[in-house]
Amino acid sequence: MKSLTNEMMTPEMEQIRGLIINTVMQRDAFKKDMELWYQTHPRQHYPKMNDLILVDSTLSKLDSFYKQLWDYYNVSK
Repeated sequence: MKSLTNEMMTPEMEQIRGLIINTVMQRDAFKKDMELWYQTHPRQHYPKMNDLILVDSTLSKLDSFYKQLWDYYNVSK
């Protein structure tokens, strides 16, 4: 476990942070793709909406898990 400016960071937290970064990049790519899709298909349903929903859900769970770990290791007891 290492400390970043008085913040404790476990290897698991580092791994989750990496997953969050990758998931945000995926989410951004889907959002850009969706924007382009609606520019050319304004009256149609975005075909990758389920994938975007899954990425959003995954990001939410990762954020919650990271917060739980951060609180455990960094909140004054």
